[in-house]
Amino acid sequence: MTEAAPVATTLSRVRLAIGCVALIAVTEVAGGIASGSLALLSDAGHLVTDTVTLGLTWFAVSRSRRPSGASHTFGHHRGGIVVAALNGTLLVAIAGFIASGAVARLQHPGSVAAVPVVIIGSVALLANAGIARMLHGAGGGLGVQSAALHVIADALTDAAVVVGAITLLVFGWTRADAVVSLIIAALILVAAFRLLRETLHILNEGTPRDVDAEVVRTRIAALPGIDGVHDLHIWSLDREHRALSAHVIVGDRPLAEVTAMIRTVELVLCEEFGIEHTTMQPECPSCAAEAPLYCNIAGHHEMSHVGDHLPV
Repeated sequence: MTEAAPVATTLSRVRLAIGCVALIAVTEVAGGIASGSLALLSDAGHLVTDTVTLGLTWFAVSRSRRPSGASHTFGHHRGGIVVAALNGTLLVAIAGFIASGAVARLQHPGSVAAVPVVIIGSVALLANAGIARMLHGAGGGLGVQSAALHVIADALTDAAVVVGAITLLVFGWTRADAVVSLIIAALILVAAFRLLRETLHILNEGTPRDVDAEVVRTRIAALPGIDGVHDLHIWSLDREHRALSAHVIVGDRPLAEVTAMIRTVELVLCEEFGIEHTTMQPECPSCAAEAPLYCNIAGHHEMSHVGDHLPV
């Protein structure tokens, strides 16, 4: 299978999801107006934004296929992270809108036809569950997975809508629709904060959460011929693509031997930590004597070498 094939599969699944989600949204809008259900209309509004979100995700995945160049030397992988951040922001706005409507409905309950809500909500629940499963296995990085998170939230809200409608039907509790809407808003808000936390960590060049920088430093220093490691930086372009730069002290050795040692470090980092792009600067005592090792721009040394002298 070619490298482009998985991306093509991802794109086709996202396109299919866009069509399905848009169809469910139209159905819920019609059903919400006919039944008077705020919960159904709230979920429909969420689905409308999901359609936009999936469109942005499709664009980001398409753009990620473009090769790196002079203006984007790392390629276009960050597009999916930007889309994920936009998704999180939209989710927060949606949660606030739904919550405000639910509070107003709690104060002034309206009549809701429960049977159509149960039927439409159940159909939407099954459809969104299928779409979420399809997207979950589609690949495409954090952008696609954030879109899948939207659809999972939709499935959860559909379940809440159905439960609320059944409660109204069986017990006649007129505020059930508004309470369900508040639950929907809370679920969406929790998902949004989790998504924003991860995307902002990546955009701020944070160390991948499953990688311990000191463990990486110790592992490199333990390799044969490596006398020390400093100026270590680890970051990620998105959830899948990680990068590292570091200075390694190798002693006075022939160039061919140093090159082989650096190659060993790169293989270890790739196989054990999933770090695919590495930049290693070898240093030796004679190098330090002949020329400064660091940039002399004010503040560079303090910023770049925090923690570099911790024991390994």
